[in-house]
Amino acid sequence: MCDYLINPMRKKYRFEQARIMIRHTLPVDREDESSLFAKFDGFDLQIVFLPSQPVVLLYLTKNLKRQSTRKDRKYINTLNLKSIFGSHAINDEHYVYRVSYRLDMELSQKQFLEILSCGAKEAHGSYDLFYVEK
Repeated sequence: MCDYLINPMRKKYRFEQARIMIRHTLPVDREDESSLFAKFDGFDLQIVFLPSQPVVLLYLTKNLKRQSTRKDRKYINTLNLKSIFGSHAINDEHYVYRVSYRLDMELSQKQFLEILSCGAKEAHGSYDLFYVEK
Protein backbone atom coordinates (compact mmCIF):
# COMPACT_ATOMS: atom_id res chain seq x y z
CA MET A 1 0.00 0.00 0.00
CA CYS A 2 1.18 3.53 -0.75
CA ASP A 3 3.15 5.01 2.14
CA TYR A 4 1.18 8.28 1.90
CA LEU A 5 -2.12 6.50 2.48
CA ILE A 6 -0.66 5.00 5.64
CA ASN A 7 1.17 8.14 6.78
CA PRO A 8 -0.46 11.39 5.55
CA MET A 9 1.75 13.36 7.94
CA ARG A 10 4.78 12.43 5.85
CA LYS A 11 3.14 13.96 2.77
CA LYS A 12 2.29 17.12 4.73
CA TYR A 13 5.88 17.36 6.00
CA ARG A 14 7.32 17.01 2.48
CA PHE A 15 4.94 19.66 1.15
CA GLU A 16 5.93 22.06 3.93
CA GLN A 17 9.63 21.34 3.43
CA ALA A 18 9.25 21.95 -0.32
CA ARG A 19 7.33 25.21 0.23
CA ILE A 20 10.00 26.53 2.58
CA MET A 21 12.80 25.55 0.18
CA ILE A 22 11.01 27.17 -2.78
CA ARG A 23 10.40 30.40 -0.82
CA HIS A 24 14.15 30.53 -0.12
CA THR A 25 15.01 29.77 -3.75
CA LEU A 26 12.63 32.01 -5.71
CA PRO A 27 11.10 35.42 -5.05
CA VAL A 28 7.52 34.29 -4.43
CA ASP A 29 5.00 36.98 -5.46
CA ARG A 30 2.08 35.49 -3.57
CA GLU A 31 0.75 32.23 -2.20
CA ASP A 32 -2.38 30.53 -0.99
CA GLU A 33 -3.04 27.25 0.80
CA SER A 34 -2.31 25.11 -2.28
CA SER A 35 -0.01 27.21 -4.49
CA LEU A 36 3.00 29.49 -4.76
CA PHE A 37 3.24 32.11 -7.53
CA ALA A 38 6.48 33.53 -8.93
CA LYS A 39 8.28 34.52 -12.12
CA PHE A 40 10.94 32.32 -13.69
CA ASP A 41 12.91 32.80 -16.89
CA GLY A 42 10.30 34.98 -18.58
CA PHE A 43 7.33 32.82 -17.51
CA ASP A 44 4.70 33.21 -14.83
CA LEU A 45 5.12 30.22 -12.55
CA GLN A 46 2.46 28.54 -10.43
CA ILE A 47 3.57 25.72 -8.14
CA VAL A 48 0.65 23.59 -6.98
CA PHE A 49 0.75 21.06 -4.15
CA LEU A 50 -1.91 18.40 -4.74
CA PRO A 51 -3.69 17.59 -1.48
CA SER A 52 -4.77 14.13 -2.65
CA GLN A 53 -1.36 12.92 -3.85
CA PRO A 54 2.29 13.57 -2.99
CA VAL A 55 2.67 15.49 -6.26
CA VAL A 56 3.87 18.99 -7.10
CA LEU A 57 2.74 20.57 -10.38
CA LEU A 58 4.74 23.34 -12.02
CA TYR A 59 2.84 25.51 -14.50
CA LEU A 60 4.92 27.82 -16.69
CA THR A 61 2.65 30.27 -18.50
CA LYS A 62 3.17 33.10 -20.94
CA ASN A 63 0.90 35.37 -22.94
CA LEU A 64 0.81 34.59 -26.65
CA LYS A 65 1.95 37.40 -28.94
CA ARG A 66 -1.17 36.88 -31.03
CA GLN A 67 -4.47 35.06 -30.60
CA SER A 68 -4.05 31.33 -31.11
CA THR A 69 -5.57 29.69 -34.15
CA ARG A 70 -7.15 26.30 -34.75
CA LYS A 71 -3.88 25.28 -36.43
CA ASP A 72 -1.96 26.26 -33.25
CA ARG A 73 -4.29 24.21 -31.04
CA LYS A 74 -3.87 21.22 -33.35
CA TYR A 75 -0.10 21.70 -33.24
CA ILE A 76 -0.20 21.36 -29.44
CA ASN A 77 -1.15 17.70 -29.89
CA THR A 78 2.00 17.17 -31.96
CA LEU A 79 4.11 18.84 -29.27
CA ASN A 80 2.61 16.62 -26.58
CA LEU A 81 3.44 13.49 -28.57
CA LYS A 82 7.09 14.59 -28.68
CA SER A 83 7.34 15.99 -25.16
CA ILE A 84 9.26 13.89 -22.67
CA PHE A 85 9.24 16.04 -19.59
CA GLY A 86 5.82 17.71 -19.46
CA SER A 87 2.72 18.71 -21.37
CA HIS A 88 1.68 21.73 -23.42
CA ALA A 89 -1.61 23.60 -23.66
CA ILE A 90 -2.88 26.85 -25.13
CA ASN A 91 -6.08 28.82 -25.09
CA ASP A 92 -6.83 31.95 -27.10
CA GLU A 93 -4.28 34.09 -25.27
CA HIS A 94 -1.91 31.91 -23.17
CA TYR A 95 0.63 29.14 -23.56
CA VAL A 96 1.02 26.73 -20.61
CA TYR A 97 3.67 24.09 -19.97
CA ARG A 98 3.06 21.68 -17.08
CA VAL A 99 5.56 19.50 -15.26
CA SER A 100 4.60 17.12 -12.47
CA TYR A 101 6.98 15.81 -9.81
CA ARG A 102 6.20 13.10 -7.28
CA LEU A 103 7.52 13.87 -3.80
CA ASP A 104 8.69 10.37 -2.91
CA MET A 105 11.67 11.92 -1.20
CA GLU A 106 12.50 15.33 0.20
CA LEU A 107 12.93 17.83 -2.65
CA SER A 108 16.32 19.53 -2.61
CA GLN A 109 17.00 22.98 -4.00
CA LYS A 110 19.28 21.46 -6.65
CA GLN A 111 16.60 18.98 -7.79
CA PHE A 112 13.94 21.69 -7.86
CA LEU A 113 16.08 24.04 -9.96
CA GLU A 114 17.00 21.21 -12.37
CA ILE A 115 13.33 20.29 -12.83
CA LEU A 116 12.30 23.92 -13.24
CA SER A 117 15.17 24.73 -15.63
CA CYS A 118 14.48 21.69 -17.83
CA GLY A 119 10.80 22.62 -17.93
CA ALA A 120 11.57 26.23 -18.82
CA LYS A 121 13.97 25.14 -21.56
CA GLU A 122 11.33 22.93 -23.19
CA ALA A 123 8.65 25.58 -22.67
CA HIS A 124 10.79 28.27 -24.35
CA GLY A 125 11.49 26.05 -27.35
CA SER A 126 7.84 25.15 -27.78
CA TYR A 127 6.53 28.67 -27.14
CA ASP A 128 8.86 30.03 -29.80
CA LEU A 129 7.54 27.48 -32.32
CA PHE A 130 4.21 29.29 -32.41
CA TYR A 131 5.88 32.16 -34.23
CA VAL A 132 7.60 30.06 -36.91
CA GLU A 133 5.81 29.00 -40.09
CA LYS A 134 4.58 25.43 -39.71
